[in-house]
Amino acid sequence: MPECSLEVTRIIAARADRIFAFLARPAEHRRIDTSGMVRGCVRDSTVTAAGEVFVMDMENPVKGAHRVENHVVTFEPDRAIGWAPATPGESPAGHTWTWRLVPLEAGRTRVTLTYDWSAFRYRAMLDRLPVLDQDGLRASIDRLADIFE
Repeated sequence: MPECSLEVTRIIAARADRIFAFLARPAEHRRIDTSGMVRGCVRDSTVTAAGEVFVMDMENPVKGAHRVENHVVTFEPDRAIGWAPATPGESPAGHTWTWRLVPLEAGRTRVTLTYDWSAFRYRAMLDRLPVLDQDGLRASIDRLADIFE
C-alpha cells in the first residue's frame, strides 16, 4: 500500500498562541504556501471553530484559476487547526492539511504539519498526489518559522 500522508516537524521560536492566530487567518496562508497555487483568500476573516468554511483563490496548470472551499475539520485553540479542501458546493475531496502545536519552554513551539490524502476519493486524480512532497512541506514550515524568527 502506498504512503498516503506526509508529516514534517520543526521547533519555532514563538509561542503557540501566536502561531495559531496566524494559521487561523486564511489571508496569511499565501505567505507560507510553497505549492505556488494559493493566490489569496476571498474574504479576510479568522477561523473560530470546526465546521467553518473559508474560500481561497487558487491556480494550477490542471484547473487554471479556480476557487477552493476549505472545510475546517480540526480546531483546538492554540493547539491544532486543519482543513479539508473541496470544490465549491461539493463535499471535501478526502485530503487534509493539519497543523499541530505543542508549547515548549522559553516561548518555543513544536509545530507539525501533516498532509493526508488517505481518504481521497477522486481516483483519476490520485496520480497528482501528494500536492506537496516532503521537501515542499518542510519549506512551508520553514516559511512559517521565518515569519516569527
